[in-house]
Amino acid sequence: MAEMYEDDDRRLDAAVSLGIISAEQAAAIRALAPARRATTSPRPVDASVIGYILGAVTVLSAMGWFLADRWDWLGAGGVLAVVGLYMALFLGVAQRLRREGFQTAGGLAVLLAVAMVPIGVVALNELTRWIAADVPASCRNSRFDLVFDFHLGRCRGLEIVVELATLAAALVAVRRVRFPLFALLIAGLLLRFLFHAADAALAGELGAVGTGWVWWIAASLVTAGAYVADRVQPRGEDYALWLHALAVFAAATASAMLLGEYEVFRHLLPPAALVAFLFSLRMRRMPWTLLGLGWFVAYLGWLAADVFRDTPVFPIILAALGLAVIIGTVWIQRNAAMLVARFGVISPDGRPTFPGGAGLLLLPVLVGALQLPAAAALDAANRRGMLARVETQRRQAAAADSTRETPPPRRP
Repeated sequence: MAEMYEDDDRRLDAAVSLGIISAEQAAAIRALAPARRATTSPRPVDASVIGYILGAVTVLSAMGWFLADRWDWLGAGGVLAVVGLYMALFLGVAQRLRREGFQTAGGLAVLLAVAMVPIGVVALNELTRWIAADVPASCRNSRFDLVFDFHLGRCRGLEIVVELATLAAALVAVRRVRFPLFALLIAGLLLRFLFHAADAALAGELGAVGTGWVWWIAASLVTAGAYVADRVQPRGEDYALWLHALAVFAAATASAMLLGEYEVFRHLLPPAALVAFLFSLRMRRMPWTLLGLGWFVAYLGWLAADVFRDTPVFPIILAALGLAVIIGTVWIQRNAAMLVARFGVISPDGRPTFPGGAGLLLLPVLVGALQLPAAAALDAANRRGMLARVETQRRQAAAADSTRETPPPRRP
């Protein structure tokens, strides 16, 4: 089926180059065929893919168990030797599998080899003692150490070196092996450096609220990256799928952390859900539909549990709203072709587009960056309040112990 659509694309491109039709007409024809996405969509999850994933998880679990249980017995040198043996084994198996045509299984084997890099770096550092493994207490509130920890080999130096080495290995692997799952690993490691930068900028005062805003920034960055990947990735390789999934995870995490502190944000959940639905329709990505459903259900749950808990009319209104949603869904199904032609793929090359492009998707980064200083102050105030409550409880307990009368001794 995918080959058929690729042939249709080539015919349309040839017709445009020969002047038979215009580029706008070709784009309109592509927009009327939702199945055009079959050239870039991932294969359906079948038994083989599930088996590959289960096998990879089993290998990682066994490997982690063995190294954690036998680290002291093997020593750093022995661990390093085991890591090298594992990597050679994984790469050899990957080469054989890919030669036989099992691209997914071979890609997972390469991914397992990359997963050995952090263990190897930790073992190598244990041998050489280049970077202190224990974080000094002075690093927790020192802006200088947090900014220059990598160069000084203190604070988070080992953590950052491990992440840099894993990122370098993943970048090398993805250039050799076209395996889309590497996009998730690389993006996740880059987000770690975003959190390091935010922690350094806030002098170690990054708390729950600040972390929520960093996740907000991460969601914007990864969403823009997913959009760019959707626009430039080769046919048949869906790197953007994993970026969209990571962006949805970041957005859900940010909303969960921020809604608890900013109650007014809860009223933004319905419009945010609508934006997620429209973005899902535009980009043809199911994770955004699931995020929109989650936001919508969360808002209804908040209304039912807190706002209208004692209002007997609310269940009737909620039932009417549910019925309206069902009717709207039926209307969308009946007018799917018109909606796809109007809001779906409109670019001449048949790829999804979004009004404003990556620039508009990056605007939340500015909002989050402007909120970080206030979030750090709020986290500091929350931390002081928590310490004050703990101190008050300690004093009350001490006072209760001092005023408690000692019971008289029992007579024999």
